[in-house]
Amino acid sequence: MKNQTAILSKEDFINAWTKPPFSPEVQSEAKSILSEFRSGKSSPEIEGYTIPLEFGTGGIRGVIGNGIGKMNDFTVGRAALGFCRYILTTSKKPLIVIACDSRRKSREFSEVTAGIAASMGIRVKIFKEVCPTPLLSFAIRHYKAQGGVVITASHNPPEYNGFKAYLSDGGQLVPPADGKIIGLIDRISNWNEINLTPKTSALYKNHVSFVENSVFEDYKKKVFNSPIYNKKIQNKERAKLRIVYSPLHGTGGVYMKNLLNALGYKHVILVKEQEKPNGEFPTVKYPNPEEREALVLSEACARANNADIFIATDPDADRVGFGIRNSSGGYSLLNGNQAGSIMAAYLCEKFGGGKSKTEHFLFKTIVTTDLQESIAKKNRIKMKNVLTGFKYIAEEMKKLDGNKTKKFLFGGEESYGYLPVDFVRDKDSLSSALLLLEILTDKKDILGYLNAIYLKYGFYMESLKSLTFKGEAGKAKIKQSLENLRKENLIGKNIGKRKIISFMDYKNKNATGVAKKSVFSGLPASDVIQIGLTGNAKLTIRPSGTEPKVKIYSSFMSEEKSKTNEDIDKNRELLLDEIKQSEAEFMQLAGLND
Repeated sequence: MKNQTAILSKEDFINAWTKPPFSPEVQSEAKSILSEFRSGKSSPEIEGYTIPLEFGTGGIRGVIGNGIGKMNDFTVGRAALGFCRYILTTSKKPLIVIACDSRRKSREFSEVTAGIAASMGIRVKIFKEVCPTPLLSFAIRHYKAQGGVVITASHNPPEYNGFKAYLSDGGQLVPPADGKIIGLIDRISNWNEINLTPKTSALYKNHVSFVENSVFEDYKKKVFNSPIYNKKIQNKERAKLRIVYSPLHGTGGVYMKNLLNALGYKHVILVKEQEKPNGEFPTVKYPNPEEREALVLSEACARANNADIFIATDPDADRVGFGIRNSSGGYSLLNGNQAGSIMAAYLCEKFGGGKSKTEHFLFKTIVTTDLQESIAKKNRIKMKNVLTGFKYIAEEMKKLDGNKTKKFLFGGEESYGYLPVDFVRDKDSLSSALLLLEILTDKKDILGYLNAIYLKYGFYMESLKSLTFKGEAGKAKIKQSLENLRKENLIGKNIGKRKIISFMDYKNKNATGVAKKSVFSGLPASDVIQIGLTGNAKLTIRPSGTEPKVKIYSSFMSEEKSKTNEDIDKNRELLLDEIKQSEAEFMQLAGLND
């Protein structure tokens, strides 16, 4: 069957919303939009009716509103219908699990999804309250379900929401399943196909039931029995730590405190202004632990309570940020590469070095610091780079299932997402926060341990620059920036004081310079370009899968040797200046400085 969405015109997209099954109010709005479109006008409102939401690294995500390009009951229902049609091909008696975060319309969209599934005879387990995304992943595996859905837009502003789908392994959609599901969704061009089954109906009640509390209890038991929980540490040592935690108005509050308390961390203080779920996120501009502004209240609470550490998670509690009390009495924020490298080093040093006959594996994304590659190599831990998106880490984990001599150790990405356990298949702030607390309890000085890692494995610094280009013109500019790099022969050119020695085009699987095509082995095509520079440095450019942005990632190892902590402090400033200059020159090559 042909892709129906692809052959419809923009006017067709708008016109469909001027008729049933849409309400009279929506039909009236669509008619007004159609009139503006025919007069040649352009606006975000028109684009909301003419540019369909597309699956990216995290499913569909967009602003809540009417039209094929926004999040509403029908676009969610359309995604759910295509997904459920696929699920029905995998089992005669399928079951899916559904969760949601604290955002606007999250509960309604989760019930729309459950109703679609129920109308197709699919059994559903739905979380009664808002729930962290990693627990959705865990619950799929717990119930041996065929898939799952979480309604979330992660750390986006309040006007956004999203639909993220998972398969039976608890991981997000990957090829070839993602292509099949997207194809099924795209073929739905008649909005009357979407049967919005209300939760009051007998059909809904017969097929949909709540997730039991025993699921979280099982999760806690598995964490307790996992390698990240150090049985040699006494609980009286854990009880000494004073911990401040903020769920940033999201789903993590009850779950994080419960887990940490149960495993010996008794002094967990929640940031009062941010502890309750609230989709308006009233105290922050962006509910994202990557943003310093989002951590202001956490740091203030930590100072007031003389806390050793503060922890913050994004609204769906898969990403986590940390602030560590430093020697001057203030707090130092760990970025995603630093926190991930601390966890990776601790686990690699514990399980590596040929101490075990079991092969342990570390997975990271291609834009995450190469410090972790150095850590894995020196500890004789197997390591593989994957494309951006935690689903690709989950895909590698799946290959290890059932293998008694090969075990997953750690997975991470620079964007504050980590996974140190094998029974979840998405980034997990809960187990990651626990692991960092275990390291703090064991090592006493996290910042000192980070410096020791730099001195042992090499001093690296990283940067992420995001440029926003909205609308169709923005999409064209982002696309052109990557094409500009593809058509130039960059090998041998200088960026700053380093020379380009490799060029990797992950879309066309083209590798030049010292790069080898084997780097693309097992990876699907992706619109990413990465260049390697002398002295263990790299620059990467990729369009965001969920936002109108192009992202530039830098990871540079210092060419100046660091033998002491003072050397690290001195080289940090030099390296940051070099990265800033290199980013500007790379943007110029891509045509993004215009």
